[in-house]
Amino acid sequence: MVLMKSWRAEAFGKPRDVLRLREIELPQPPQKCVAVRVSAVGVGLPDLFMTQGIYPLVKAPPVSPGQEVVGEVVAAGAGAQFSVGDRVMGLTQYAQGWGGYSQYCLMADHRVCLAPACLSDEEAAGFCIPFRTAHAALVTRTALKPGETLLVLGAAGSSGSAAIQLGKSMGATVIAVASSTEKLEFCERIGAQHLINYKDKAGDFVEAVKRLTGGRGVDVIFDPVGGETCERAAHCLARYGRIGLVGFASGSWPRLDPLDMVLKNYSALGVFAGGLALAEEGQTFVDLCALAEQGKIKTPIARVFAFDEVLSALKLLETSPPPGKMIIKVKG
Repeated sequence: MVLMKSWRAEAFGKPRDVLRLREIELPQPPQKCVAVRVSAVGVGLPDLFMTQGIYPLVKAPPVSPGQEVVGEVVAAGAGAQFSVGDRVMGLTQYAQGWGGYSQYCLMADHRVCLAPACLSDEEAAGFCIPFRTAHAALVTRTALKPGETLLVLGAAGSSGSAAIQLGKSMGATVIAVASSTEKLEFCERIGAQHLINYKDKAGDFVEAVKRLTGGRGVDVIFDPVGGETCERAAHCLARYGRIGLVGFASGSWPRLDPLDMVLKNYSALGVFAGGLALAEEGQTFVDLCALAEQGKIKTPIARVFAFDEVLSALKLLETSPPPGKMIIKVKG
């Protein structure tokens, strides 16, 4: 029997009201799953949403946040492809109550890979979900091509920053849209060629995009923001353009005009990396790890928190997240 400390919520609500550090028992991993001693865990908006009760994959408490981790395999279920002692990274069984805001977690084989030596624990902990999401959006769904122009909304966030790097590695021209000079400077450091502050009072960001593209517009929009921002961004699309609908950080999904879509021949495509076939998911990890080893993509770390600072990390995520990926260091 392994007892561990784990941040859990027995009811939905604001993290500060419901999330508590508890001592619970770690079960033996089921078939084709592994138990992992968590070294570090990434912090993401879904962790906040599932605690609040608005994340569709977590339908009832108890809530165990922490979708992506890096750590060491300590036990393997029957048929598991990983062995005790392996350093792995990937997605936790958070929807079943075994998330990564814990000293140990459970992970299904098909959502785990060996962590490349080129990534530190902090980098590996925040790698899989942002880059897996960007890959699903840009490679699988919108089929971004070399020479095309990519507009990244929420570009300083974890998935946005992944889309900038992956889009550039695919040969696209990347335009980053963010809300401050600090965030845009960050976007430029990680590879964005053009920068637009959507809060700039000097003009609308749609007009800025049209100026940058000579009036043509962009081929692909990566949208983790949703709401009015995406609705406005749709006016930036070139004919036959594609919008990858990734998330709703604004609090709502966009309402796009079907007539506008018809007249301009553009598409809106839903992006859910968790909906890929197992073979696709495995190949995605292989491709992304290869890019990491080539130095083409890397997790940009915003801030690292201690294990007892989980509530502080989620509060910052909710109020004014810094550019890049926030990480919680669990071990050591």
